[in-house]
Amino acid sequence: MSDEFTGELNEERIKVASNSSYSFIGSIINYFTSFFIGLFLARFLGPVNFGVYSLAITLWALFLTISSIGINGSLQYAASRYKARDDRPALKWVFRHYLLLITITSISMSVAMLVLAGPIASFYHEPVLRGLLIILAVGLTFYSLVSSFYQSLFTGYQLQKYRFLVNATLDLMRVGQILVLYLGLSLLGVISVYDIAYFIAFIVAFFLARRILNDVKEAREPVKAETKELKSYSLFTYSGSLISIFYSSFIVLILGFIAPNLSFVGFYRIGLVLSGLVSAPGGAIAMSFFPSITKMFEKKNYDHLYRLMKDSIRFSSLITIPLVFGAAVAVNPLIRLFYHQEFLGSAGPFLILMIGVLLSSVLSPLTTVLSAAGKQKYYMYSTVSGAVIGIILSITLIPRFFSTGAALVSLGVTVVTILINLYFTRKFIEIRLPVGAIVKGVIAGLLMAGFILLLLINFTRLIYLPFILIAGLILYIFLLYIFRAINKADIMFVLMVTRLDRIFKSSKASKKI
Repeated sequence: MSDEFTGELNEERIKVASNSSYSFIGSIINYFTSFFIGLFLARFLGPVNFGVYSLAITLWALFLTISSIGINGSLQYAASRYKARDDRPALKWVFRHYLLLITITSISMSVAMLVLAGPIASFYHEPVLRGLLIILAVGLTFYSLVSSFYQSLFTGYQLQKYRFLVNATLDLMRVGQILVLYLGLSLLGVISVYDIAYFIAFIVAFFLARRILNDVKEAREPVKAETKELKSYSLFTYSGSLISIFYSSFIVLILGFIAPNLSFVGFYRIGLVLSGLVSAPGGAIAMSFFPSITKMFEKKNYDHLYRLMKDSIRFSSLITIPLVFGAAVAVNPLIRLFYHQEFLGSAGPFLILMIGVLLSSVLSPLTTVLSAAGKQKYYMYSTVSGAVIGIILSITLIPRFFSTGAALVSLGVTVVTILINLYFTRKFIEIRLPVGAIVKGVIAGLLMAGFILLLLINFTRLIYLPFILIAGLILYIFLLYIFRAINKADIMFVLMVTRLDRIFKSSKASKKI
């Protein structure tokens, strides 16, 4: 391998590490903030009322997805593409065009949600649901602009630190929900904090975005072929997102309608939150490879593409494996520690969803090539197939198994969509998996799980649980190093991602990876 090849690849890897650091830390803060706020809400509200809250959030997410009109994926793709070409005037035109569109659709969906709040609450025979939906509708426009527009721009432009600042602002403001709970205010008061948080996050995102394109004096409309491609990309992204949120919402909506009470919706949501927390670190790193993969695909530099792809899969899977295995063996004490005995009904959904998290950490990074190649239509094909499977499984499993059935539906959809995406991915690249590293990671994860289980048997008090899990994680990292699944360069990469390289190494030494 030539020095020029190695140098260019290492430079790109360092850039990924730098962006991953903000994505990683931001995702961790976001998920932990959501987790602890949800924890306090669950304990304060109890299973049934927490189910009402979960139903309101699901309906809000449905309206939010409709308002996005597929701009999030298309803008991220455009930002990555035009940054690689250094064509900022074209990006500014896309920026203005998409900003106008999403503003119109967001306001429209906000109004629609306000109008439909009453009928929806009547359908579920929950009067308080109407107030929750009205409050969420007020902040929908601001959150839609932040999540679907500005954050996609920051990700595509490889400015994860901007995305981090916006998310950190949002999370900091949302901590106010805990204060509202402490003051003894109602669930309506808790939901109101969302609107304030989203408005302030929107202001921060607006001024950060101006720093990217404010010095570009003229906007230039891309050539017709590119404009057509972006419209097609948006259409397929939107269709896929809409179908995806439809069947994911359908799972919750049918569960809330069929289950004996809304506590089962709460159990399923806790399973989703915990599984999201487990998948966050690996997902954050995998997401940060997207702009580099797009760049290498645009340049047709397939040697770099395959190396970066294998890095993405290896880091994503090796980080996710210990979290999945550790959480699986400690699921009951974890739920008792964080929530309460009455929420143990979340254990079944959580364990089932963990299977999907593990599969996604290994296989999903491969399918980013479809987005990098602008082939969103293939994502739509898999999403449509997943939706059909999801609806069939929902009707079959949820009436019988309730929240556990909902988790089985979600797992089934995940497996189907990943397999179909892999089938289409093979049309563009070879499927190259770092099999050796993954097998070593699984072996280390199983040994770690056995170690944790042994400690749990001998130390049964919940106060010991965090220390047991930390000890298990340390053992896992040690085993990976002994098995040579990771090396010093990988450790330095992880240190850069977590911003700890400044403590252990100088900046100059870090660039030698």
